[in-house]
Amino acid sequence: MPDPLPQAAAAAGFTDYVQDYSGPVYALSCLLLEKGARAEQAAAATFAALYTEWAKGRLPDNAGAADAYRECIRQCALLAPDRSRCTCALLSWEDMTVSALWYGLQLPLSDISGILQRSIPELKVQLRSIREQMAAASSQIPAVHQPTAG
Repeated sequence: MPDPLPQAAAAAGFTDYVQDYSGPVYALSCLLLEKGARAEQAAAATFAALYTEWAKGRLPDNAGAADAYRECIRQCALLAPDRSRCTCALLSWEDMTVSALWYGLQLPLSDISGILQRSIPELKVQLRSIREQMAAASSQIPAVHQPTAG
């Protein structure tokens, strides 16, 4: 992934934050947008936006993963060609986001709750719905015939 920071940001102490969260942010952008230029663009835009907030003093000194993930989701939403339905699954954008955080990054529900600012019971209901949708979709895929030896 290209260096998402302008030179001034590196000199100003924002580098540690980027080093800590660039891998997970890039992973999330790949889960939401698939690997490629759009995912790299989203990850870079995430840190550019966070740097702008940091430079203005609006990003708290204790900014952590939740801030980075929240901004990454926002940047990915801007770059997603059709947020109403994801091309890689039969899920809505909101379901894809929860799925990426839970199944992809394997974050605890308490962290996802903080990132998305939703209650844990709501997330549990949504995850159950996602599992049901995926199970229904997989049951509609025809089985592949496996030739027998002999």
